[in-house]
Amino acid sequence: MSRGEGDIASPLNSTGANERASNPAQPAVSSQPVPATPRTNAQPSRPNSAPSGPTGVTPGPARTTAPATRPSGPAQPPASRPAGPTRTPGPVRGTPRPNTRTGANPLVYKIRRVSALRRYCVPVTTVVLILASLAVIGILIKVVLDNYYFFCTKSFKFIPLDKWCDGTQDCSGNEDELRCVQRVDYSNNSIARLSESGSIVQLYGYGRWNYICSDGFDVARAKAVCAELGYSSNPTYSFVTRNDIIGPFSTILLGSNGIEVIPVTGTCSSGNVVSLSCITCGVNHDKQRIIGGQDTSIEHYPWQVSLQYMGSHICGGSILNRRIILSAAHCFQMSDQQVDRWRVQCGRSTLNYLFASEVDKIYIHTLYNLDLKPYDIAILKLKTDLTFSDSIQPVCLPGFDISLPDNAPLSVTGWGHTVEGGGNLASTLQKVAINLISRSVCNQEYYNQVLDTMMCAGRLSGGLDTCQGDSGGPLVYSGDTARWEQVGIVSWGDGCGRPLKVGIYTSVQAFLSWICGIMKAEL
Repeated sequence: MSRGEGDIASPLNSTGANERASNPAQPAVSSQPVPATPRTNAQPSRPNSAPSGPTGVTPGPARTTAPATRPSGPAQPPASRPAGPTRTPGPVRGTPRPNTRTGANPLVYKIRRVSALRRYCVPVTTVVLILASLAVIGILIKVVLDNYYFFCTKSFKFIPLDKWCDGTQDCSGNEDELRCVQRVDYSNNSIARLSESGSIVQLYGYGRWNYICSDGFDVARAKAVCAELGYSSNPTYSFVTRNDIIGPFSTILLGSNGIEVIPVTGTCSSGNVVSLSCITCGVNHDKQRIIGGQDTSIEHYPWQVSLQYMGSHICGGSILNRRIILSAAHCFQMSDQQVDRWRVQCGRSTLNYLFASEVDKIYIHTLYNLDLKPYDIAILKLKTDLTFSDSIQPVCLPGFDISLPDNAPLSVTGWGHTVEGGGNLASTLQKVAINLISRSVCNQEYYNQVLDTMMCAGRLSGGLDTCQGDSGGPLVYSGDTARWEQVGIVSWGDGCGRPLKVGIYTSVQAFLSWICGIMKAEL
């Protein structure tokens, strides 16, 4: 017999057995019929009943039985079963009553619990699995489409990926050519510049560059001059006396059209000119592979960034302000012209592809030629501002009149290959100390390919150089100042670290007006 059948079988019998066990002194009832006896009181007759008092209670005087003519009551229980107390028996058949007492049937509870799990959990789990499967399928479809097709949202069609940013309109409204690398020339957009020595301000007006007198110069004028240079942060300025400055001089007025240059006859009445700093930059905590390089920390070169295309490191770059990144034009090959696929990773010593900043625009010089590389320079504008910290800081631009000494000590950083032809990038940021090489010496090995817009740096003995993956990175110089200035951009070279074959860099000095013009236009 199963446990369930025994539990439900006969509650009445089991109760009687329990009562017999709890009342051993109960007298046995005779199985012989009891003769009817007249009652002694005059109470009206009532139906026969045989209640039994609790165990141990002395029975009272015998009651007078009903008249002999009254039908006999129910048969007495067998002599072997003592009479128990009066009770109301539960149902014999059907579902047992719920029992919350200790010792309740656990099987019934388990059956109900399993039934609830089947009712709710199984459908929910099925729905979740279906949704997860659909999501995975959707992701796979998107990955395939992103790698092979461009979707035209206006005309609702797919075009092959090689037609995206190819210079030909394939989507309605030229949609496939809008978010692409742009060729521009903003060289004449800025009328301001700063000298290398002392950051003395000069403004262009009346066909000449003018030093600005301190007369009437204030914070509003300082912000207006910095805006001409492409900076929107709070500037600092001072007034200095320079006996080596012979003019011409001017003052400035602020009008509805911006800065107005007012020429001054002779010298400044105050005898002072304006020195200006538009942004705190070039901060380095280490004043002192890239081939022959060594590991370094991003806090030592906090302007260094990684340019990434579709989750892969392609080039290096440097921070100029909260939105502007400086790099090389050759990083953006014809197959990599799609702006939305580029990301910029900042503030990390090790290569990381998570939480990189999105790119809004990419500019390269309109005269850039992949074969000759004479204008190998690019600027990226980010969609959101960077938050400056110890690991994220801008590098300074050099003065328009910078003149590096022969064999000047320079430093270059990047995550490029540590050996020529190597298959792996450096996982940790590398730095190397190199020196400026004169253009004349450099051209002896490069057959006069090094132009005035380029500069050479490295070691003629070889062993210290940049390599693939370092392109676009910053070549910096500190000299005797407390700040680092970017003087070059990693561009090209013959091999990596070969003797006499030093690295070729784009000269930042040669493109200051182009850089500041774009920065001004993107404020």
